[in-house]
Amino acid sequence: MDCGIGTLIVLLHLCVPFGEGSPMEFGANSGLRRCGRVYLTVSSSQDTSLELNWITDCVHPDNLKPDYVALYNYDVKDRSEEAPPLVKIRASDFSSGYYKTKIKFGHPWLPGNWEYRETLTRADPGPHCFPYWIASFRGSNIIDTKCLGIQPTWMNDNRLQIGTQKIGNLFIPGTHNSGAFNGVPKFLENYILNQDRSVWTQLVHGIRYLDLRIGYYDGDGFYVNHDLVRITKVAQIFKEIRKFVQLAPKEIIVVDFHRFPYPSNFNATLHEKFVSLVYDYLGDLALPPGGLQVGKGPTLNEIWAQNKNVIICYADKAVARENYWLWQPLQQHWADTKNVDNLKSFLSKAIKEHRVTLNPMFALMAELTPQPIDLLFRTNNLRKLANDVNRKLTMWFRDEWARDVNIVATDYFLGNDVINVAIDTNINR
Repeated sequence: MDCGIGTLIVLLHLCVPFGEGSPMEFGANSGLRRCGRVYLTVSSSQDTSLELNWITDCVHPDNLKPDYVALYNYDVKDRSEEAPPLVKIRASDFSSGYYKTKIKFGHPWLPGNWEYRETLTRADPGPHCFPYWIASFRGSNIIDTKCLGIQPTWMNDNRLQIGTQKIGNLFIPGTHNSGAFNGVPKFLENYILNQDRSVWTQLVHGIRYLDLRIGYYDGDGFYVNHDLVRITKVAQIFKEIRKFVQLAPKEIIVVDFHRFPYPSNFNATLHEKFVSLVYDYLGDLALPPGGLQVGKGPTLNEIWAQNKNVIICYADKAVARENYWLWQPLQQHWADTKNVDNLKSFLSKAIKEHRVTLNPMFALMAELTPQPIDLLFRTNNLRKLANDVNRKLTMWFRDEWARDVNIVATDYFLGNDVINVAIDTNINR
């Protein structure tokens, strides 16, 4: 479990103020690792710059090495007129297959009528694009093109391909410290916030695993915490989960109440009060484990047949046993390192050595963690560490581990392409 950095912050707070011709498309769906395939990410730094990414492994004779990569505000496959790209680079100038643009993504309105509001009663199913498209070219021919978009109904969209898969075998994209996206003073943000999008926005983009840590404060009630630092009240998050399930009733969401860090004696009375609150908001949506926690768990078809698609995992085994609708604790594998190579070694070992527990699912916490000394010297903040590793995570899970993982939780999730990798992997499994 990742803990400690919040404790140190609380202590420090006491003493520190804080193209040519007609394009022709080649094999855009011909494999996850095809040379020249492209995707867009959003920088994990505060500038939210759009990042161009393309695959550079061009050994296979059928692969087309791109001459250049470009960013557009429209889909070049659907437009015949020539309109200049926002950015165009020569691929050979960037051998790593990565280029950070100066175009800011910011926090745009969600397409497809998916912007959150309490009165929302309908949103458009299927994927939807923001007005940003990346394309790779060989001469005037398109190798691949893809937009930056949302995947609010990806499970239902692909139900024929993924319905027979067991929940413990599914590649599920998630976020680490999902509720830590705003609500703390500026001087705490770089070492407390692991995300910069609301839980609602995470779900709309395609995240299906939420990692939540809970604190209780007399007079104020229950909050999402990052260790000892409280962030935001849980009620709003529960409202967003509930609204999302109403609009996307076939999407299966795993809610993991993974720790209860405050107060240090989170006693039986507090657990009883919290479980009651969760039930008030989500109880009728919760899938009871029954006999489903055996082996790799139920298939998606079996879950859908019950019309209850929120799986709620609870860190306290005794409390989970006492409440028929709660699942047993979900095992998280957490490296507690700020070194990229150490993280990769840890994740590789965790994948190989993981054993099934009382819960059929397991989570790889695929993020780097600042150490106490980093806080003292203001180094290696969470945004920097996410920038250091997010692009590598995409390659690791796409090229090496795609078929061997279950839940993958990351920081600043728009900085990687794990959601799309998970969807493609599940479809092609």
